[in-house]
Amino acid sequence: MHIYSRVYDTKESKDLFDFLDKIEVEYHKKYTRYNKEFKVPRGQASFTYDESIHYNYPAAGGSPPNYIMNDKLRKITEKVNKILSTKFNTILFNKYLNGDDCIGFHRDNQIGWAPGSGFATLSFGVARDFQIKCDATKVLTTILHEPGYVIYMPHPMNSTHKHSVPKRKSLHECRISLTFREISTTPPVKTPPVVASRKKAKKTT
Repeated sequence: MHIYSRVYDTKESKDLFDFLDKIEVEYHKKYTRYNKEFKVPRGQASFTYDESIHYNYPAAGGSPPNYIMNDKLRKITEKVNKILSTKFNTILFNKYLNGDDCIGFHRDNQIGWAPGSGFATLSFGVARDFQIKCDATKVLTTILHEPGYVIYMPHPMNSTHKHSVPKRKSLHECRISLTFREISTTPPVKTPPVVASRKKAKKTT
């Protein structure tokens, strides 16, 4: 059973969205599959808690740019961990500029995850539908994922359910989500740079 919990109030959520909106992401990254060109239908970046953690997200288009969390991202992670009694140490940053940006039904690749851990997604900006589908029963649950709220899918839900953020063409506002995972600590291959607030991501064609 998933858990839906409030982490930040309305003002805190707005302030954090303004901060997150300034972080640069890799938007609509192009990649080739089956000799056809595709693009990731959102912007992405990834962050680890410190230099002892190295993780490449095994996703379509390859792993997005990886950085060490700054103090504010660490505090967000720590607050989520306190509320959920988890030990998350990585963030996958997804930026949906409008309702055309989306992610289809999938289950997260669990390579590198700490045994028995799940994942959680914290949302900022415009509310978007977050859908969860049970493999066994095909039951579809749709949650309006509001800013400042976290959806937690504990172990073993990622193995028994798929999830998605579907297109909503009527929406023109931005959503930013932070997806938290606990990754087993391994020696880093290369220390990522510390993330800084930089220019806003621009939509490319």
